[in-house]
Amino acid sequence: MRLLRYLLILQVFGNIFCIATGNHTNQVRLWFDPQDYTSTLGEGVILILWADGSATSNLSVRFSVISASYVRVVPEIMEIYEYDSFHCNATKLEATGLRAGRFIVKGYVAPDDAADNRRLFAQMKIALNGYMIYASLLVGWAYTACWSIGDYPQIILNHRKRSVVGLSFDYLYMNIVGNLCYATFNACMYWSKYVEQEYFDRHPFGLNPVIGNDVGYSIHALLATAMTLLQCYIFDNGGNSISIPAKGMIATYVLIILIAFVLVTFRVLHWLDFLYVLSYIKLSTNLVKYFPQVYINYKRQSTAGFAIMNRLLDLVGGLLSILQMIINAWNFDDWDSIFGSPVKFALGLVSIIFDVIFIIQHFYLYRKPAEISVFQSEVTKISLPSNT
Repeated sequence: MRLLRYLLILQVFGNIFCIATGNHTNQVRLWFDPQDYTSTLGEGVILILWADGSATSNLSVRFSVISASYVRVVPEIMEIYEYDSFHCNATKLEATGLRAGRFIVKGYVAPDDAADNRRLFAQMKIALNGYMIYASLLVGWAYTACWSIGDYPQIILNHRKRSVVGLSFDYLYMNIVGNLCYATFNACMYWSKYVEQEYFDRHPFGLNPVIGNDVGYSIHALLATAMTLLQCYIFDNGGNSISIPAKGMIATYVLIILIAFVLVTFRVLHWLDFLYVLSYIKLSTNLVKYFPQVYINYKRQSTAGFAIMNRLLDLVGGLLSILQMIINAWNFDDWDSIFGSPVKFALGLVSIIFDVIFIIQHFYLYRKPAEISVFQSEVTKISLPSNT
């Protein structure tokens, strides 16, 4: 943990964000950067306090934890005097967790309007066991790898057979709509400072929920789904196509997006609300996208053409994801992270249930694949014996 702490300090001091967004007003601006810290119980961690601008009066800053006293900050009070001038000055504070959990360290400025302290807070995650932090990271990378690699077995199978017979177009179209919405949400939340500021205005003590890994994973999933869909128009598809109900659902999604965009254009909604609409569409596609593939397998009495390795990897990734949630809940004494987000937990559970259904179809119900595709109209020629 000490090595990680020193590396974090070096990273912070190399941060060029401060120079690019310096405060050009007379008011002093105070903020923590980074704003997310992890340590173990009783271990001190260095917080980096940044200051920019000129003080027009004497002011003091007192550091404490919101609604609790579970983190000790040294020094507890910092004084700034009239005419003090700062240009991205960094000051180190030490914070020590006194119990496991997630806490917000906040800087309170007196008098109230003497400084811009809107981002003068840091999230502290205090763990019971340092080794479990590394275990959680390892599990996190493992399930991300499973979900990312899981996109390729279907692509490889399609290429090897030069056919996509057995693969539901409805599933693919619903999946690409969801992945497009998800990638757009992550990219805008991560790269747009305007959207990020809207989020901070709405959640004063919130941190950006999207990190770089989220952006990379969602873009990768979008490209992989697009490649699979492209194969459907290159290789033999047995006469398969997207169904009318699926077209209706996708048309509804497009209409909702257009309405939300118009409302944003006329300032009825914010851009953050528009992104939330995209996220809701992603959630809804996750609930319905598997049904068409289950039905296709049932109607064909076969899973031939459907890469079961995709679902095996997805199942392992889903179980590892739940395992990480349990590890973090125990290590940070934060069981609300599981039970406080029932929608997220339920969506993960739905995906696991469908993975199990696909596995049962493949290895038990339809072990002997059907010879004829239901998508292809075939004429069987019957030779009658000739009269001699």
